[in-house]
Amino acid sequence: MAKCISECGSVSKCDIFDFMAKFVGLTVIHPGGYGATRQLLDRLGITKESSIIDIACGKGTTAMYIADNYGCKVQGIDISPELIEEAKHLARKRSLSGKVDFLVGDAMNLPFDNDSFDGAVSQAMLVLVDDKEQTIKEAARVTKSGGTAAWLELSWRSEPSEEFLDHVSTVLCSYCMKRAETVNGWKTTFKKAGICNLRVQEYSFKNGSMFDMLQDEGPVNTLKVFSKYLTNGEVRKRMRLIDATFKQYPQYFGYGIYSFTKA
Repeated sequence: MAKCISECGSVSKCDIFDFMAKFVGLTVIHPGGYGATRQLLDRLGITKESSIIDIACGKGTTAMYIADNYGCKVQGIDISPELIEEAKHLARKRSLSGKVDFLVGDAMNLPFDNDSFDGAVSQAMLVLVDDKEQTIKEAARVTKSGGTAAWLELSWRSEPSEEFLDHVSTVLCSYCMKRAETVNGWKTTFKKAGICNLRVQEYSFKNGSMFDMLQDEGPVNTLKVFSKYLTNGEVRKRMRLIDATFKQYPQYFGYGIYSFTKA
């Protein structure tokens, strides 16, 4: 296989998460889908009066879900101006502009005062940043006393082999996956960031079915994704490669929900 590239201009060789978003058209690409998102949000005890920050919000899918289902104020932030513009557009289409706001910003240096939000959420974000500990500290800083910060992250179920990591980087072209940790590895990272009351729940990861996609993406986007699979040979080839990897290495794939309540 030709060398993987970091810029997302190639169906077969850009990073796997960029591929899923840009070429496949998925809007929910974090481990566990919306089912995991609901479990994540349950940790926060959100009410209509809550103020929540969604860090690395992407297209704003989860931020809008929170605003729509809980009726509270949500602040989404992401380092990508393009994703933030798309999130704003989608919020306007769904008449949620008054409940959710989107801002370009860096998770390692959040542009908010201390104790600004009742809760903070992040999904598949720590694998993207250069300084995980600083990013965790920033989420804790902007969370109010008594509030909860929670992360959903890809987590290896056992220590990955060199063969597996080589496959991830050279076959799947996933730079993000190489930055994932075992559950114990994540616990160590949070401890180094000063989090002592961490609550952890582990989950096995399964490759989603068509029913799961319908639940996450809705019927319209599911049809669009399925159409791309049928009509685009490059997309179909890579999706089959991804599916084969999950079947070849089931002992590694999992995810965890990590949360703490600020004293």
